[in-house]
Amino acid sequence: MGATAPTPGLEFTVSLDVRRDQQPHHDARIDALLRVEAVGIGPRDEVPAVELAVVIALDVAAARREAAAAALAAALRALPDGVSFTVLGGADASGEPTLCYPLRSRWALADTMEKRRAAFSAGRIAPAAGDRPPPGYPAWLAAARTLFAERPLPVRHLLLITDGSGRDPADPTGPGGAGTGALRTELTSCEGAFTADVLAVGGGWDPAPLLAVVESLHGTAEPAPDRFGPAVTGAVRRLRRVRSPELPVVVWARGAVRAVELTEIAPREQRLEPEFREDDPRLTEFPTYQWEPGDRNYRLTVHADASADPLGVLLQLATVRVGDAVAALLVRWQQPGVAVGAAAAGSGGHLLQTVNAATRMRTALIRGYAALDPLIRDEAERQLGLAVRLATEIDAAWVLQDVGKVADIVDRAGGVVRVGPTVDHVNLRVGRLKTASGHPLKLPVHAAGKPVPCPHCGHLAGPGAPYCISCGKSL
Repeated sequence: MGATAPTPGLEFTVSLDVRRDQQPHHDARIDALLRVEAVGIGPRDEVPAVELAVVIALDVAAARREAAAAALAAALRALPDGVSFTVLGGADASGEPTLCYPLRSRWALADTMEKRRAAFSAGRIAPAAGDRPPPGYPAWLAAARTLFAERPLPVRHLLLITDGSGRDPADPTGPGGAGTGALRTELTSCEGAFTADVLAVGGGWDPAPLLAVVESLHGTAEPAPDRFGPAVTGAVRRLRRVRSPELPVVVWARGAVRAVELTEIAPREQRLEPEFREDDPRLTEFPTYQWEPGDRNYRLTVHADASADPLGVLLQLATVRVGDAVAALLVRWQQPGVAVGAAAAGSGGHLLQTVNAATRMRTALIRGYAALDPLIRDEAERQLGLAVRLATEIDAAWVLQDVGKVADIVDRAGGVVRVGPTVDHVNLRVGRLKTASGHPLKLPVHAAGKPVPCPHCGHLAGPGAPYCISCGKSL
């Protein structure tokens, strides 16, 4: 989908923070923090609207039809001139999604008159009749895939607005939300053809299939009010900041490296799937999507065989390239028993501790939510308590707020929570959705080269120093 090279509107800076001194092993694991900064260059802050194709699919029950039609009309009036758009809503006699707008073609090009007609036509959307099955998520995705095949623009994006009434009960999802059956099959067909966001209205939806959609199609899932117009407008505005629809993170590794993994930490947490090069087995590409100006953080993990390497010598295990920017992964094998706790410049070891704590915190939060439905009180309290304790350590206030909506926090630092006799399932669903895609990890950033005063003694330390050299306390 789109070009795999950076557009002229982006310039990249790449850095790798890693603990330089490592213990040798035949399968040594090295974790590094990969930080990518994308800076917009050129005369425009937004891509031209004519480069965007957007399908808006409205999947709501009859009880929400009136509010949904009003919200959709407001969102259509706010579309930028020049964007290609289609509106899907309701179902035909066979239960397949119907085209609400445009009326006589498959795509419309937004201008004042088209937006006015589209807003008026929003009232035509009707839910499936009681004797017909709802379209189901696979049907919405298949309809969008067919439409996008006719509109090969650089940015192609589906906005699925759903209250969960259109989920196909014959298409269950697995415990991890990856989906099986028709949904999983359709997601495989759609991957690379377009990206997708989900706006979940109300509180009766199941988070698992919605998360499966956005994880496979590289978007976000967010709870939204019935009057969802501003959320649609915000999503389209964000799409206009996308300068490079698709871009690989390319990792070259020396022969001693047996495996490479890459996990995005921020702006959202997700493990990236590798693509291997037949012409060069040392190269691994990790496709990424929707690049706009800003920062992204990744955890790069390599498994290396150090048995044939010298000790005490700085070695380049791998290089990472994003666009035209390259950074090297450098480590030094130390003799067994030698302390290897010191971090390299840039405090990679310290930051990786924060990253690892955040990963454990999210995992515990997801498991705690899962234990609340069905209610397994002991497991829920144990996992949510761990999430609260880790959130307190890394100052993730959002976790405390979300856990507080489904349990009582007795001791934040000790990680003690109590679950009541009943669970608020609406807050539980919203919490699961927000945990997966709504809260990026914020890492500390200091200006390059600017000294930081020790909070204990006031002595100035370098921006990457984990400890003060004067008093020895943690910074």
